[in-house]
Formats: sequence, C-alpha cells, structure tokens
Amino acid sequence: MSNENANKPKTEGQVRAEERARLAAILESPLAEARPKVARKFALFTNLPVASILEMLADLPAEEKPRADASAFLEAMGREGNTGISSALGTAPTGDAREQRAQELRAAAVRHNVSQGYVSPSAAASRGLTIRGI
Repeated sequence: MSNENANKPKTEGQVRAEERARLAAILESPLAEARPKVARKFALFTNLPVASILEMLADLPAEEKPRADASAFLEAMGREGNTGISSALGTAPTGDAREQRAQELRAAAVRHNVSQGYVSPSAAASRGLTIRGI
C-alpha cells in the first residue's frame, strides 16, 4: 500500500506543509541562529535538503550581530573623521531665537520690496537694511 501512496500526487496542502516544515527545520536550528542571513537565503532561494543546508551552515563562521545602539554610528563617524561640512543649524542660537527670526523676516521683506520697486534703497537704509547692487 505504501507504493500506492508514493505514486499519488501530493495535494497543494501537503506540499505547503512539507515546505513549512523544511523552512522551520532550517531557520529554527541553532546553526541558523548564529548565521541568520545565510540561513534565510539557503532556505528561501534553494531547493537543497535540510541536512545539506545545515552541513553548509556548520562550516560557515558566525555572523556579527548588528549593534542597535548609537555607539555603532559614533564608531563609524570616528573612523571617517571630520568631513569639513558645517551648518548654521549646528550652532547654538544666541539671544532670543524668536526675535532673531522676526528680524530675518523683516529684512527679507524689505529686500523684496526694494527689488520690486515698492521701497527705495534710501527708505530701506532708514529701516536698517543696506541693499547692495540695486
């Protein structure tokens, strides 16, 4: 009778169950825990039997676990060194930031008004803004 079962085509459910069992046997093995990336690739992208994959995993060195803390970032920055990039955003604000921003906006408005001819350069100068090239 076992010959009859061997000749019967497998149902879709049986094929899926076998594949789930294969994946679980590979990915849940202690060898895969030390080499998760390679184990996943072998399991998902090959049709190799479980025993062959586990044999190959045993021959490979354990993968380094990624560091989840910020020190990995700081370590990389230490290796790279100073990049020479500077930003005004990195400087500490002095004085009242709100008032500084209001002054920037007033100056931008006056520059716009002068460029459009709404205000003369002398009127802009009276407001504390020197316009060059106009």
